[in-house]
Amino acid sequence: MKPTADQVRKTNMVTLANAHAVYVEAVRKIAGTKGLEALGEENRLHGIDLGESAIERGELRRGDLLSIFEMFESARPYFGFELSVSEHTDRLLDVKVTECPWIDTFRQMGVGEDICHWVTKMDEGIGQAVDSRLNMTLPKCMMKGDDYCIYRWEK
Repeated sequence: MKPTADQVRKTNMVTLANAHAVYVEAVRKIAGTKGLEALGEENRLHGIDLGESAIERGELRRGDLLSIFEMFESARPYFGFELSVSEHTDRLLDVKVTECPWIDTFRQMGVGEDICHWVTKMDEGIGQAVDSRLNMTLPKCMMKGDDYCIYRWEK
């Protein structure tokens, strides 16, 4: 019997979560905080490249913070994150994440509770393609014990 599309997605997300966990924890072990900061910067720069490509395809719009949510929401069938906008102004976008396909794997692997900070630097970079003045923080994070995550892009 062939696997369903949802089974394939779930397996792929476990594999991706494992990869994130391995590279973040390897850098932590080998190079400490300085290495994690360098890794975060590389992820952010990669995110800018991803964001620029998404702008070229029309999936993101320069200066339009809401387009960040729209792009991530359109990828939900492929990734499985459950998202909603909890706040949106011309200077701020808060996206609430209530379902994360990586959280169980991260917890099972015993990774540092800061893993999301380093991995989501890509998301910060994606936002910076929309507006270079944006920074992204995680004021709420399931890996830190919160019931949901808040991804906050803010000028």
